[in-house]
Amino acid sequence: MTSMTALEDIVARIGIKMEELAESQKGLADSHKDTERVLKELSVSHKDTERVLKEQNAETDRILTDKISGLSDKISALSDKISSLSDEVNKWVGHFGNSIGNIVEMILIPGIKQKINDFGHNFNSLSPRKQYYYKDGKTLTEVDLFLENGDEAMAVEVKTHLTLKDVNYHLRRLKLLRENESEAHLTGKALYSAVAGFDIDLAARERASGLGMYIVEMIESTKYVNVIKPSVELGKW
Repeated sequence: MTSMTALEDIVARIGIKMEELAESQKGLADSHKDTERVLKELSVSHKDTERVLKEQNAETDRILTDKISGLSDKISALSDKISSLSDEVNKWVGHFGNSIGNIVEMILIPGIKQKINDFGHNFNSLSPRKQYYYKDGKTLTEVDLFLENGDEAMAVEVKTHLTLKDVNYHLRRLKLLRENESEAHLTGKALYSAVAGFDIDLAARERASGLGMYIVEMIESTKYVNVIKPSVELGKW
């Protein structure tokens, strides 16, 4: 092989190597572009993930805020309702605290004296919520309604709902009045009794009638009273 031929062969081989090198460089460039594309996609995906998380957090915050706000409104409404109920309870407590006085003044006073006198009595005065005291000033007892004249008196126990317990309590009161007749200004007077109510238990009715007490049935809507004579001789205390 001549020198020229050898040189040409070397040049030809260098050309081939150069083409291979160019191909390799092109491959590296393409690979680099692919890498950049993948990284870019990953960057976009990361941004999407951040956006989704941010949106989810915002939605969670909104839901919690709505629930807390709703709960606060419910608590406020419940507080207002409790306050309203408290006012209603206080009103009814006040009402029932004064109910005996209202019953006596509105219903019993207009009709009971004449109704009782129809049974042979002659009461000419009556006193609602009459109080009696010991000589030292301490309270002896209180009678819801007291009828009297110069010779006789009648103590009336008044309840919206009259029970057996009320009748027995009234019986003890009558005995207390008699035992302290001087302080009660009952000396020499016959002391009778009656019980009155809108709703009277059967046991209370039978007990009172068996003790010789009048039973006074009250009908509020008509301001009417119905007096029932006891089943036994009138009890005197």
